Amino acid sequence: MLLGDYVFQPKTFSQLDSLFKQFEKKEFQNLPDRKRSDQINRALLGLIQKEPEPCFLLSHVLDFVVKVDQKKWLEHYTFTSFELWLNQFSGLSLEENLHIRGKIAGKFLPRDEYQVLFPIGMNKYYAGSHFVTAHKSPDLDTTIASFWGWLDAFAAKVGTSLHLWNIPGGAPESLIEMELIFKNIFGEGIFSHLLKTRTTLSLTANDLMTLGDMQPKKVEDNIGHIHHDKDKQAIVVVGDDGYYLGDWRTSDYETTRQVLVLINQCIRWFENNLHINLISLFSRPSLKREDIPPFIEATFQLKIKDSDPVQEFSKKEKENLNTFLKDVLGVHAGVEATFAEFGASLSKMMLVDFSKMRTLLDTLASGGIFDKQGKLIENRPHIFTELGKIIEGLHTAIQHLRAFMEKLDIALKIKTKVFNYKPTFVTVRAEVEEIRNKMDGHSYLTVTYPDRHLFYPVGVIYASDLRKNTLGTVSLRDFCNREEVSIPNYLEIISVVDHHKSQLTTLTPPLAIIGDSQSSNALVAELAFHINDRYSVLGMKKEEIENNLKKIPLSSLEEGRALSKLLHFREILTKDTRHYIYPEREFIEYIHFLYGIIDDTDLLSKISHRDIICIVQLLNRMKSLIAKKPTETVTLQDIPRDKDYLKKASRHILQNEDMYSLYKRVYAFREKDLEKNILLASKKAPSTLFMDTKEQNGCCRIGQTKIFAKNRETYLKHRSTIRQIWWEDAMEAFKEKPEYDLHLHMVSTIAGADEVYKGKEDEHPHKDELWIGISGTDLSVGHLKRFLNAFQESPPIKQYAKDLELELLGDNAEELQQYFEESFLPLNGRIKTSKQKLPIAVLYFKAGTLNSRKAMVSPFLPSVK
Repeated sequence: MLLGDYVFQPKTFSQLDSLFKQFEKKEFQNLPDRKRSDQINRALLGLIQKEPEPCFLLSHVLDFVVKVDQKKWLEHYTFTSFELWLNQFSGLSLEENLHIRGKIAGKFLPRDEYQVLFPIGMNKYYAGSHFVTAHKSPDLDTTIASFWGWLDAFAAKVGTSLHLWNIPGGAPESLIEMELIFKNIFGEGIFSHLLKTRTTLSLTANDLMTLGDMQPKKVEDNIGHIHHDKDKQAIVVVGDDGYYLGDWRTSDYETTRQVLVLINQCIRWFENNLHINLISLFSRPSLKREDIPPFIEATFQLKIKDSDPVQEFSKKEKENLNTFLKDVLGVHAGVEATFAEFGASLSKMMLVDFSKMRTLLDTLASGGIFDKQGKLIENRPHIFTELGKIIEGLHTAIQHLRAFMEKLDIALKIKTKVFNYKPTFVTVRAEVEEIRNKMDGHSYLTVTYPDRHLFYPVGVIYASDLRKNTLGTVSLRDFCNREEVSIPNYLEIISVVDHHKSQLTTLTPPLAIIGDSQSSNALVAELAFHINDRYSVLGMKKEEIENNLKKIPLSSLEEGRALSKLLHFREILTKDTRHYIYPEREFIEYIHFLYGIIDDTDLLSKISHRDIICIVQLLNRMKSLIAKKPTETVTLQDIPRDKDYLKKASRHILQNEDMYSLYKRVYAFREKDLEKNILLASKKAPSTLFMDTKEQNGCCRIGQTKIFAKNRETYLKHRSTIRQIWWEDAMEAFKEKPEYDLHLHMVSTIAGADEVYKGKEDEHPHKDELWIGISGTDLSVGHLKRFLNAFQESPPIKQYAKDLELELLGDNAEELQQYFEESFLPLNGRIKTSKQKLPIAVLYFKAGTLNSRKAMVSPFLPSVK
C-alpha cells in the first residue's frame, strides 16, 4: 500500500444511541444544568475508561462533544467543558487524570518524557491555564505545529487548569489539508468545538478558578458555627437546590452581628421585662383571673422603640434596626411596631411561631392556679410549678427566635438589605480585568455558571492568586514574540519552537527550540522522534518482533538497520508494558508533519539539509507503521554530498512513489482552488489571493501569492484587475495604520505535482513578480530606498541580476525610476512603463528563484523601532 492510499475515518464510541436515549428522557431534561452536565461528563468519562488500551480517543471524544452540543442538552458544550469537569468535579486522582489524558492523546507516557517540549522537570505544574498558539495569518505550518503542541501539553497536563489550542482568526480553511488531515481524521469538531480563535490571548474565570477550600453552606446553617480557619477558605451560601445565594466572608460576621446584637438586646429585654412584671403580678396581695388578660395585653402592646435598649441606641443603630425589621423580617411598622405585631409578622411569614409565647401566658388564666371564683389558690408548689413551665417555655421560644436570627439566610439579608452589600461574584466567562475590578478588597470571588437565569457556584478565585505576576502560561509554535498574538504580561511564555527571527523576554527560562530549518514542523518532528523512539514498537507484539528477527538475512546495510530497530523494540517491550504510543496516533502525527514541511517548502523547492533528513525519516517511519516492521521506502545514501546535493535529494524524494501519492492530491486541489480564486478576485469578490499578507518591522506590509504554471494563463488574463484590487486594499490598510507605508506583494511560481514528479519543475519561460508601492510621503520614500539598497544584496537578486526587469505603471513613474536608479542594481535599459495608471512598480525576476518571502525578502525590509 502506498502512503497516500491510507484512508482515515473519524472514530466514534460504540453504543452511543442507547446512552443518548437516557439523556432524551424528561427526567433528565428537567434536571438543573449542573446535574445534566455532571451526568453527561461522567458518561463520557465512563466511555473513555471502558476503551481497551492502547488507544487514541481524540476523535471519539470530539464526536461525543459535537453530538451532545447539537442536541442542546447543555449550553455550548465543548471539549474544554469536559476538561474543566475532569479537573474540578470528576473526583479522579492526578494519576487517574493523566491516564485519561493519555488515552485521549494516544500517548500514555511518564510525564517527564515531555520535558523535551515543556519545562516541567521535577514534576512541575504551572498554575492556571496553558495556551498553545499559532501566529497571525496562520498557514499550514503553524496550524500543524500548534495542534501537536496542544495535544502534547494536554497529555502532559502542563498547567493546573485548561489546555487551549489557539489559532488567531481561525484555521486556514481554504487549504485542502484542513479537510484531508484534520476534518477527515478528527471530524468537524476539531475546529468547531476544540479550537480557540483569539487574536489577543486572555484568561477568563474558567482558567483561574479552583475548588480549593470552597465550602458550600446552606441557608439554615448557623453563622456562629462557621469558622474561617484558613486564609484560603471560601464560604459560599447556596439554596436547597445548590444555586448561589451569596458569600459569607470573614468580615461579614462582625458586620452582621452589629444588627443581630440590636434585635437580641430588644428580645432579651422583652424576656427580662416579662419575668419582672410576671413576678410583680404574682406579688400582689390579691390576684384574680381577670387580672391576667390586661397584663398580657399591656406586655405585648409595648412598642419596640419604647424598650429600654432602643432608647440608648444611636441614631444609626436605630436606622439599622428599623431597616432590619422592615426589610428582613417583614415587620412593616419597624421600630414603631408593638411586640405583638413583631410576633405576628414572624408567624405570618412562617419564620418563627412567636405566638406560642402569648399562648403560654394565656394558660395562666385557664390553668389550675385559680379557684372557681377566680381567686389565686393558696398552693405555692403548684403555682411555682405552673410559672416554671411558662418561664421555661418562654425561654425556649426566645432561644428558637435567637437561633433563627443567626441563620445564614437572615445574615445574607442583613448584608444586602441593611448594609446594601450586593452579592459580588463572576461568571465563568469573566475576563481578568472584570475579575480584578470586582475583587476590590475581597479575599476571594465565587465563580458561577449561568443556569436558566440562576447561578451555580463552580469554584473560587483568590485575591492572592490574582496578584501573582503569572496567571497562566503559553507555548508558541512557528513564531517567537509577544506582539504577534498580543500576549499580556500575566501570561508567561514557557515553550517555543521556531525557525524565524526571534525576540523574547521572560521571567523564567523557557524551553526554546530555535532551529535552522525551512519549516517549524521539521523541528517539531525531531522532538517527536526523540520521544517516540523510546516507546514506539510500530504496534508490534513480542511474537511478531521475534518472527521478524528470524527472517532478516543481514545481507545489506538496510537489513542491518532493520535488525537494530527490532532489537530496540524488543528491549522496549521487555522494560515497559504499561506505557504506549498508539500506532495510528504516530502515523497521523508524521503525516501532519510531512504536509507541514511540504507546504512551507513549496514542495521542497526551498529546503535545508535538516528538512531533507526529517522528510526521509517521516516517510520511512510511516511506511514502517503500515508494514508493521522496519521498512525504508527512500534513502539518500547513493546521492553524493556535493553543491547540488539538496536539489538532487529533493528530486529523488519527490519522484518516490509514496511521496508522490501524498502530494499529488493536495496539489491537484490547490491548482483548481487557485483558478477559482483568481476568477473571484477578477470579479472583485472575496478571495484568498491576498490572504497571506503580514505586517512587519513597524512600516511594511508584505504578501505572497503562489501560482502554479497551469494557472498562469488565467492569471495573466486578469492581472491588471488583480493588481488594482491589491493596491486599493493596501490604501485602505494605510488609512487604518498610516505607519505601514511600504507595500510589497510577491507573485511566485510553484511547480505542480506532475511537473515535479517528472522532473520538469524548473522549466518556466515566464518571470515572477514583486509589486512595490508607497504612500507617497517622504517617510515612505525613505523606507523604499532603504529596502532597495538592502534588497540588491539578496543572493537570488545578485545571481540573476541580468534577468531583472522593472515596469512602472503610474503617473509617478519618473519618481519611482529615480529611486531605483539611486538605491538598486543598475537595470541597464530594462525599465518600461505601462498605461495602467497604477502608482506602483513591478520588479520581474527569473521564475522560481525568489521563492521564500521569509528568507529572501523579509530580512531586507526596513525596520522602525
